[in-house]
Amino acid sequence: MANFVEFSGAAALNQNLSGKIADALRQGIADRGQASLIISGGRTPLELFRQLARQELDWSRVVITLADERWVATDNGSSNEKLVRNSLLQGEVAKATFIALKNDAVTAAEGEIQAEKALAALVLPADITLLGMGDDGHTASLFPGSANLVQALDLHSTRRCVAITPLTAPLERMTLTLPVLLDSRRIYVLLAGEAKRDVYERAAKGTDQNEMPVRAVLNQQQTPVEVYWTA
Repeated sequence: MANFVEFSGAAALNQNLSGKIADALRQGIADRGQASLIISGGRTPLELFRQLARQELDWSRVVITLADERWVATDNGSSNEKLVRNSLLQGEVAKATFIALKNDAVTAAEGEIQAEKALAALVLPADITLLGMGDDGHTASLFPGSANLVQALDLHSTRRCVAITPLTAPLERMTLTLPVLLDSRRIYVLLAGEAKRDVYERAAKGTDQNEMPVRAVLNQQQTPVEVYWTA
């Protein structure tokens, strides 16, 4: 079960978490000459990314990729890659290797093979995986009821990514599979607001992963999970 950590405000949370992520990346570089970081998009981690970008470490030895991506052009306002490039991959962090999930394929399903090949450069286990959670209990783009959800949650799968068409959100997506998300030294789930705390508490009490896929992350014993929350 995940460890729930409550902060008095976003500033304290972001300062604490940016430091922990940076420390983990430094340790990864020290241990194996390279570190890897899986991150999520959305508005919640924006200030965290800005603080992380100010951390001093050898970013040229860090590989960064996204937990999921909407199948839109990278200059589209809905693109997670655009958000990450504007908020994190600035200054020294631009020296990091960024693995994009979006490619030139027309559909996410058609882009799976190319995305798989790109993700071969991701060094696993990741040092840190940063996830969020939607009001419907999805994490990454593991959406409840999606046609490919069972495939994406299959712990025996050797796939690194799967195309997903959500029932509860617009746009096709590419998501990392559960085995890849869990192949990390530590997972942080970043939440903000009372509504998200209520969703988390409901997720933590149940076991049906199809209803709330975030349970596949919260209820596993393979990888330590900390839920960072602030009102």
